[in-house]
Amino acid sequence: MTIEISNVITVIALTAFAGCTSFIGALISHKVQFSESKILTLTAFGAGLLMSAAIFQMVLEAEKDVGLVLTMISFASGAVIFAIADYLAEKKGGGAGILLGIGLDSIPESLAIGASIAAAAPITALAVIIGIQNIPEGIASYKEMMTGKTAFNNNPKKALGSIGIVSIIPIILGLVGLFYLQEMQFIISIILALSAGGIFYMLYYDMIPKAHKERKWVPTFGAILGFMLGFIIIRVSGGQ
Repeated sequence: MTIEISNVITVIALTAFAGCTSFIGALISHKVQFSESKILTLTAFGAGLLMSAAIFQMVLEAEKDVGLVLTMISFASGAVIFAIADYLAEKKGGGAGILLGIGLDSIPESLAIGASIAAAAPITALAVIIGIQNIPEGIASYKEMMTGKTAFNNNPKKALGSIGIVSIIPIILGLVGLFYLQEMQFIISIILALSAGGIFYMLYYDMIPKAHKERKWVPTFGAILGFMLGFIIIRVSGGQ
């Protein structure tokens, strides 16, 4: 199948937005001092967005193509894979876990976005949701990097540079998906289900507990707003 230049441009634009917004969030956090409560609310908002994407743009889309059993197996496998990767990153330390959190959730989606563009599949909403979610994630991640807990302590250039490098990866993977995974809907659906399982692992292992560590009601409504916005984006874009 011939790859049109318009498809290449579309993939680059969508994956750049989905990935590079982490760097934008980090820049915002570098310039603006956010209180702990605002960070928690932003984290919850991002969690709500990711939940809507995982349910409506990943699990349901995958189930249409590969069936319930394979979708659930892939979903569970994704959670296990993310758990292992998270464990290895935490064991290594030095900020690896933070960078993993920034990039891991967008890696499989980037492959799926690239592969789906050639088939004109309704995947735009996924890129938009991931991109919006990465802004609060970048804000929170940069603040965490600037603490005494990581190797990035008091080194803005190192932190911003690391986030910037991770933010470029989705563009590369999106092009890989476009050129090598087109017309492989079965593989795309498995990737989406794996990613959804990984996202749910991150939500309940890290993001949601972190957002509610002070047990305040504002972060809860941040998550509700994020879920609502994600669902609206999916419906308006022609998804579920």
